[in-house]
Amino acid sequence: MNKTSLGTLLLLAGVVILAAVAVLALLDVGPWLLISVSAGVAGIALYLVHFWLNRDLRHLWKRAEELKPQERKLRFGELRTSELHDLAQKLNQALASFDQAIGHLAVHRTELRLLLGTLEDPLWSQDDDGNVLWANAPFHKLFPAFDSSREQSYREIIRDPELQEAILSSGNAGEQLPLSLNIAGHSYMLSSSRSVSNRRYVFILHNIDAMERTARMKKDFIVNLAHELRTPLTAIKGFTEAMQDTPGQDHTRHQKIILSHTNRLIHLIRDLEQLIRLESISRLEASQIELKPFFANLSLILEPDIQAKGLSLSVELEEGLDRMVCDPFRFEQIFINLVQNSLRYTDTGGITIHVGKEGENTVFTISDTGRGIQNEHLDRIFERFYVADNSRNRDFSGTGLGLAIVKHIVVLHHGEISVSSEMGRGTTFRISIPPLAERKNESNQPS
Repeated sequence: MNKTSLGTLLLLAGVVILAAVAVLALLDVGPWLLISVSAGVAGIALYLVHFWLNRDLRHLWKRAEELKPQERKLRFGELRTSELHDLAQKLNQALASFDQAIGHLAVHRTELRLLLGTLEDPLWSQDDDGNVLWANAPFHKLFPAFDSSREQSYREIIRDPELQEAILSSGNAGEQLPLSLNIAGHSYMLSSSRSVSNRRYVFILHNIDAMERTARMKKDFIVNLAHELRTPLTAIKGFTEAMQDTPGQDHTRHQKIILSHTNRLIHLIRDLEQLIRLESISRLEASQIELKPFFANLSLILEPDIQAKGLSLSVELEEGLDRMVCDPFRFEQIFINLVQNSLRYTDTGGITIHVGKEGENTVFTISDTGRGIQNEHLDRIFERFYVADNSRNRDFSGTGLGLAIVKHIVVLHHGEISVSSEMGRGTTFRISIPPLAERKNESNQPS
């Protein structure tokens, strides 16, 4: 159907009015009649234009009212006025652009929710009235009273009075307000932020257990390091002063003690340097080793210490287990440190190293017949300078870093280490190392 423009309609109306005036002028009617008839003709013409436009406007308005929320296109049908037809098309273009923008926002919203859902810390948003609008999975887990299907105030969900007060305070402040809290046996730090409109708030509870544990371990490390340094230095100072106070006497015993403590300091510094190097490297110098020659050489290295204690060292290799990929130098350090650790606390019997397979992993157990370790200390013996029993261990040499070094080397091999012990019967360390053949070439790549 052809479209008629508004200008054309007005032009036609004007032509009709002029034609009517011209006819009346030719008929030589009076001026009042001329004016009256002309006005009537003009009114009729304008009414027809109005009717024409109003029909299209009503049609367009009806289609707009029929537009459903999920629809993004105005089905306006046939419009006789070209300007209104163009307007309807422009509206459809605007709706299409709006629909595209809504689609982008929906995608971004989904991506944002997926991203927030991966956070391990509880996170939620709430409105100005305190109603929780959205929360991630860790929030659900920490506060099981939360029901996303209905409106709930944070006070109904969060029963901890200290956290409730913290939320209220941070909400009033409208800014990030870190607070340290203890909830369900864990330490958290609360942070909040307010939207630009001041009608929405976002809260996150940062789990700071690991942070506090790291801080505690750092503090313990410094305290223990100071103690380990102070003990031999105090002894050296004391015996040196004793030698100065008794000139001319035989100080052989004093000299031996001073030498012993000096060697202890040297070993401590050596182990510290080794531990620092291990913590800074990210790859191994891996190569394939033959297990029988490897353990034969290890036995030769440890033989003097084993014989000095009157103990035995045996190595058991399961049938068919001939070789593996590892960092030979650092792998040797594992067994030297573990055997020397066992020697300190074993008076009779001996030490056994067993090598076997569990699935794809190579498993090593190092067992002794020593004094054993109490269960409450087993979880911490791989910490630097951790001493399970000060009264017992003061009489034994060692820097307190050997087991920490062992664990670092095992982790570098993508392995796991555990310990079990029974008082009076001995201790067993278990090490599981996955296949490293696929990492051999990768490990030798330059950084």
